[in-house]
Amino acid sequence: MSLHYHICHECDEVSKISTPEKPGIYKCPKCGTKLYSYKTGMIEKIYAYNIAALILFFVTNYFPFLSFEAAGNRSEANFATSILYLFDEKEWLMGSMILFTIIIAPLIRILLNIILFGSLHHSHLPPFATEMIKLLEFLQPWGMLDVFMLGVLVSIVKLVKMGTIIPDISLWAFMLLVIIIAAAQALFDPHLLWSEIDKHRKKALL
Repeated sequence: MSLHYHICHECDEVSKISTPEKPGIYKCPKCGTKLYSYKTGMIEKIYAYNIAALILFFVTNYFPFLSFEAAGNRSEANFATSILYLFDEKEWLMGSMILFTIIIAPLIRILLNIILFGSLHHSHLPPFATEMIKLLEFLQPWGMLDVFMLGVLVSIVKLVKMGTIIPDISLWAFMLLVIIIAAAQALFDPHLLWSEIDKHRKKALL
């Protein structure tokens, strides 16, 4: 039986946990603060979610996002055309921020998650696993797909008074992408991830 010791961040109480891999929420016996939660299947679920997210990401960026029809004229737009429009209008800062927060940062996070959790799922510890986790933590605040989604919904409400808005496949893929990324983030447990990495490192030393 393996024993794990955890220090409470609130009261500094050292807790001895004899069943660290039993599903459930573990709390400090002194103050009741949550120490960590153990969730079964986290590695496999996050791996699968990010594979689905990668497919949806390319669908979102390849197909038209919205079609706008007014006075007999129809125009289509996707992520790339909207960013290029900002660059054409000399809005370099705005265009660069949208490019980074909507395309570059989310794509890097999805790929890192696939490499990291996919490797752990197949019982392999990828090189630079620690650096990958640090990069994921750094990029997390910069992935603003949910914020962009709210901006799109507000724009649709305003534009619908000027003409006909036709949602295309990219919009539905983008909405599903936001939901899947949020679901994967809700499953993420850093304690379990570091525990899995520690197991693989111990096996490598044997």
